[in-house]
Amino acid sequence: MTAIKEKSRIFIRAETKLKDKATKELSSKQLDLTTTFDLFLDKVVKQNKFPFEITNETAEEKNLANIRLNVIEGLSDAEANRGIGASTYLQQLQTKKAELINK
Repeated sequence: MTAIKEKSRIFIRAETKLKDKATKELSSKQLDLTTTFDLFLDKVVKQNKFPFEITNETAEEKNLANIRLNVIEGLSDAEANRGIGASTYLQQLQTKKAELINK
């Protein structure tokens, strides 16, 4: 005999557009908001933390940090004489640009 777990009712206010977008996205994964929230709470309890990173860093700040990291890595590669020459790289960029324009 399977035990039926008691459920509590939780009321949450969310932005309508956000809720609608989330519902649509979750539906494509055969999930609903209730199941997703249960999964979220389960992870919080099991991991004793949020199951995702919470930061004050904006998407733009995160992108800039990634760009800086890529520049530093690129400079390190150049100093170590790794990688390709500028003219070869420019040619690859021009080819990629042409591909994107023709799509």
